[in-house]
Amino acid sequence: MGVPDLLRRARSAALGLAVLLTACSEKLTAPGSCPDFCSTSGLSMIDTVLPGAIGQDSSFGRPVGYLSPNQAVALLAVSVPGRESRPILRTIPVPARVAVAADTTTGAVIGVDSLRLTLTITRRDTAAHNLTLSLYALPLTIDSTTAFHDLDGPFAGAAVRTLNVDNLLAKPGLKDPVTRDSAIVDDVNHRITLWIGLDSAQAPFVAADSGKLALGVRVSADSRASVALFSLEAGQTTLQGPLVTWFLKVDSLGLKTVPRTRLAPPSFDSFVFDPPALPIGSSLVVGGVPAARTILRMALPAVIHDSSRVIRATLEFVAAAQLEGTAADSFPVVAAPVIADFGAKSPVYGTHVDTTWIAIAPIDTVRIDVTSVVGFWATDSLAPTTLVLRQLPEGALFPELRWHSSADVTQRPTLHITYAPRYPVKP
Repeated sequence: MGVPDLLRRARSAALGLAVLLTACSEKLTAPGSCPDFCSTSGLSMIDTVLPGAIGQDSSFGRPVGYLSPNQAVALLAVSVPGRESRPILRTIPVPARVAVAADTTTGAVIGVDSLRLTLTITRRDTAAHNLTLSLYALPLTIDSTTAFHDLDGPFAGAAVRTLNVDNLLAKPGLKDPVTRDSAIVDDVNHRITLWIGLDSAQAPFVAADSGKLALGVRVSADSRASVALFSLEAGQTTLQGPLVTWFLKVDSLGLKTVPRTRLAPPSFDSFVFDPPALPIGSSLVVGGVPAARTILRMALPAVIHDSSRVIRATLEFVAAAQLEGTAADSFPVVAAPVIADFGAKSPVYGTHVDTTWIAIAPIDTVRIDVTSVVGFWATDSLAPTTLVLRQLPEGALFPELRWHSSADVTQRPTLHITYAPRYPVKP
């Protein structure tokens, strides 16, 4: 293409632009309008409270709960006014014979030199000082039916070991050469992993019991002692649940005793607590131990449910009880729409969810964000307008939300919503 052709194309383009500008010149300084194609209505945003939108609300989970203490990802060790909770665990058996050579040669376990208990603190109240963990020997019969007062006798006895966590963290290298205790602090995830040493007198190896060991943990501090320990269920994915490491004495072909290490994770762990959880009653409940969930069914006006754009949606509840716990017990509440409404067993979506953090503080009105949930309903008119509220992590926190249900006309929950109605397009 030559220069003259380029000049001709440039002049043609300039001429076309001039025509367009001339055609639109009278509109440039005037307000935009398109009367031939657009509605005369302007965009609007409506902010409203719907007191009657919530009905047929109910809570499920007590007395059993969605997750019981032996299923939770954390073991609660708490000693505060009005609440006592103690983790308990039982380890797997140790084989009567273990390998003593590179081949299949085995030797009989004839005793134990010592052991090490590994515990990971995943949540604690940093305002509590002189945090101390005390270990107690428990009967091997502990299971998911064991209650708090079933263990009054063992916990009334002398502790087999006591560890002051604050003192250990103050030692050089986080190690105590005398007790063989040590720790690792994970500042990113706010966790403390403890290795607690016990000798053969504190935790004897009983061959008649196949080396099984049952221990209980009691916590204390200068004030409001409260910690959460990773459980067996958490350890299945994080490898940070309770663990006993036996340092065994093994007979090597009858010639000499050789040391061998054997890991013994729990076959069972849980926590027992007093007083028992309150029943649900007439209130709506989320969280607590055992865990409870609340299901809310909405009746949205057609103007919202039919292609409106949801800007903000908030559930507002009048609290029926104050939150009890320490600042470290703050927790998120997740609101998720159901795939199908089957009541207590309703499956929920993994998307279109909202999360609201609840702080342990005096409350009057609880506000939970449900913008994503209601926005999803506005785009899918066939989806059931039912949502589930649950606490995270479930079954591992004593604080619970309680508020008045829709049956209480004067204090019923409401939906506060800001939305933009569908913009009408002129046919």
